[in-house]
Amino acid sequence: MTVFAGFCDADFDAYLPRKALSHLYNRERLETKQKLLALGAQVGGRMVGSDGAPLACEASAEHPALWNHKRVDAQHLFFSRNASARQEIEGLIDKGRTLASLIDDPTPHRKHILLEVTIDAHQVEIALKLHADARIDRDNLERKCQEYFQRERLASILRALSAENRVGVVGATMLSPDALDDDSLRALLLAFANSGSWFAAGRTYLRADPAPQRPDFVDVVRDELLHLLPAFHFIAWTRDNDFVSVKESLKQAAAERRIGGLERGDRVRIVRGVLSGKAGVVQEIGDKGVKLLVGKMSVKIDGGDLTKF
Repeated sequence: MTVFAGFCDADFDAYLPRKALSHLYNRERLETKQKLLALGAQVGGRMVGSDGAPLACEASAEHPALWNHKRVDAQHLFFSRNASARQEIEGLIDKGRTLASLIDDPTPHRKHILLEVTIDAHQVEIALKLHADARIDRDNLERKCQEYFQRERLASILRALSAENRVGVVGATMLSPDALDDDSLRALLLAFANSGSWFAAGRTYLRADPAPQRPDFVDVVRDELLHLLPAFHFIAWTRDNDFVSVKESLKQAAAERRIGGLERGDRVRIVRGVLSGKAGVVQEIGDKGVKLLVGKMSVKIDGGDLTKF
């Protein structure tokens, strides 16, 4: 395993604005990306979900591409739910996103809550981030924090962060952890709901700071991420942390897959049974069959006896 040796001036310089659009600097950025991945491998064993499963660790692309708007002015290391956990809920997330949003960012990183280490030309940031497009985690946070007791739990978790951290909405209000009370947390959550931006908690180390240049910056990153991990667990949707009834939606989605991907409102034709040849409109989809409106008559038909127009 490659050992993280610390960041140097060349790592920061790889993300200077004049280089951001050019493929000529892909090699420079790849070398920095490899350092980030080495750092991630050394700290990743402690990054686990609330169920004890390891979080997936991956890095952003080092070359200009569609999903980074053909501009690389920073390199990101992400810790998030693993691929199977993502797949379980991404269909529900994408249902709530516009086509423009999906094209704008087809990567999973705006769909899920993240622990993140980012390097750019000026600094290294260590943060928890949640984008407004991460609908399941965002809704879980908002619904959970409708209860005073839960808001106080989150505020207590965030107040435990060091004074160098900032908490809030990227591009808007960012507060010191010790400034958080119930009123300010409610204001931040309301601002986040209407922001189209990131809810974030974390801190930065400037490139002039000697800490990122040392090999033991791995320990700093590990400690910072471990302090953020309780907030990750508080927010991240799981089957045991479900304040938005996603389990029922997943059950319904599984039933729909079992019944050939039919949706309410689909026009279908009955292909077997006494009503074979009749056309109808899907009214409901359940585990035990499909409820159809055939003319003025409502009937329940096995999904295997239907075909879509």
